Amino acid sequence: MDTRNQVKQYVDIAWRRKWWLLVPTVVGTLASGYLYSTSPKLYRAATTILVTRQSMPEDIVRSTVTTRVDEAMKRLKVQVLSRKYLQRVAEEVGLIGANSEEAFIERACDQIEASVQLDVDKRDFSWFKIMVNNKDPERAAKIANRLAEMFIDQNTEQRVRQATGTADLLDNWVEKKDAELRKRDAEISRFKRENLYELPDQQGATLQLLNNATDRVTQLSSDIRLKTDRLALLQAEDRAGRAAAAAAGVDVPGDDADGRQLAQLERELGDLLISYTDENPLVRKKREQITQFKASHPMLAATKPGGGADQLESSPEARRLQAELRNLEADRARAQTQVNLYTARLANIPIRAQELADLTRDYDTLKKDYDTRVGQRELARRSQEVEEAKKGEQFQIQDLARPPAVPFQPVLMQFILMGLASGAGVGVGMAALLEFLDQSVRTEEQFADLFPDIAILGAIPNIVAGAPPKPRAKGGGSIKKSAAGAVALFAVLGGLLA
Repeated sequence: MDTRNQVKQYVDIAWRRKWWLLVPTVVGTLASGYLYSTSPKLYRAATTILVTRQSMPEDIVRSTVTTRVDEAMKRLKVQVLSRKYLQRVAEEVGLIGANSEEAFIERACDQIEASVQLDVDKRDFSWFKIMVNNKDPERAAKIANRLAEMFIDQNTEQRVRQATGTADLLDNWVEKKDAELRKRDAEISRFKRENLYELPDQQGATLQLLNNATDRVTQLSSDIRLKTDRLALLQAEDRAGRAAAAAAGVDVPGDDADGRQLAQLERELGDLLISYTDENPLVRKKREQITQFKASHPMLAATKPGGGADQLESSPEARRLQAELRNLEADRARAQTQVNLYTARLANIPIRAQELADLTRDYDTLKKDYDTRVGQRELARRSQEVEEAKKGEQFQIQDLARPPAVPFQPVLMQFILMGLASGAGVGVGMAALLEFLDQSVRTEEQFADLFPDIAILGAIPNIVAGAPPKPRAKGGGSIKKSAAGAVALFAVLGGLLA
């Protein structure tokens, strides 16, 4: 049998068993419509929330809240869908009362949690939806809107809390650095006060003072030497006069060799002080010699170099020179003391420089760290003010949830398709079963297959007993019945959809 004859055979079977195919299909469709009308309806309400970025430019205020939007959404979902918030929502929408049992409250919270779904924009997380399924459309909208408010409130609180925590932490760091810096400043100031003239920055001034004092000592030593020479000259003239008087037989008192020796020792001391300081071993040795000489000649204690008491009394110029020498020696001693002081300061400057370097070794790092922390604290405070003013990254409700008019589940078209499929399947099965049980031979091909040895001489058309022959061209009765059934079916479907 070729394909055309096989298709024609199937069409003949369908036309012959048309009522067995049409009736189950119509019944299945009507039954699906009835099931849809009687099944419980589930409504879905959705709230769309936009993620708005920080309204102030980043170069003015940089946010200290580093939580990403996706992380914030995950955390907020866990927090808002916790027992604490779900119980509050259940009380607000009337699912539980004030005196409800714990088991009832638990079931209500589980019911709300199971009905909530979160749809997120996974491309750039610029929006997300909170969807709630419930049998009551009004309640579904209330739950969705309340959860959206909680999401926004929790996000704002978390961002403010995080910004405040960052600012408080930086405050503690700044306080610690400030205390440490103040302590170090006090130590450095005390060290500088205690070593005011031995600091490295005083080296130039101290060296200048030392040079001035050294020049002063040199000048005074030169003056002392000149006046000592003048005094020695007077003494020589006095000795010459005494020698002449002695040659004439005149007795001249006061010619004392010990005084001349003491004067010589003091002149030698003056010469040494021109080139050396009091700490020099030669100067010390010469002073010891003078001291020992005076101790061994007590009669010289009241006299000065250049002669005895009688000579000084008889020579006013010698007394004047001796007074000037005493003043010059006192001035030289004071100048020498200053030289020694400035020399000691210069010698201590490297030591103080090392001590100051040890004291200020990490001071610059500490000061830089302190300045950095202060700047960070200012930025954190600004970020905190931005978050408190709700100018940072925020969640904003774009569309409030409204009570849906059409149920989310079940879907009418799904029920109709299921009814059509099931009815058509039952009809096809019954038609196939009847065709299998029917042993009638309806075509020449079937007869030839059953009786291959018998030749076919002719074919008689199908004649229904007692029925008048119907024109083949019109065939309008069956078509009208089929059309009427289809119209009735679509009328029923239209009523269900309405």
